Amino acid sequence: MIKPRKRVSSSKIGVLILNRMYKIQRISNFQHSFSFSSSIEQFDSFYQRFLQGDLGKIYLAIPWDELVRSFELLDSKVGPTSIFSPQGKLALMFLKYYGCCSDKRLIEHLNGNLEWQLFCGIQHH
Repeated sequence: MIKPRKRVSSSKIGVLILNRMYKIQRISNFQHSFSFSSSIEQFDSFYQRFLQGDLGKIYLAIPWDELVRSFELLDSKVGPTSIFSPQGKLALMFLKYYGCCSDKRLIEHLNGNLEWQLFCGIQHH
């Protein structure tokens, strides 16, 4: 669930400007979960179809562990738990470019596209 966050800044003439920054948040009561009749069986079937599709083939071809090490990305130990792992953060950057998306559009895709969630590690196998 995306929660807009307001950032207030002032200009030289004292006029306040409100900019919208979007933050991805997990809100359990609003988060949709997919209910498969046999959760493991159905999810495995969907995951296999994801891996056979174009985005899944790209996902498999990217050397994620090597990239995470190269960029020296780590999980944050302070603040709230992040929805995205270091690999997921790289995947977000990739999807933004892949989908030619603005930040707002990227968030819309993540909220409604299970394949993009799988690509970023939000839905775990």
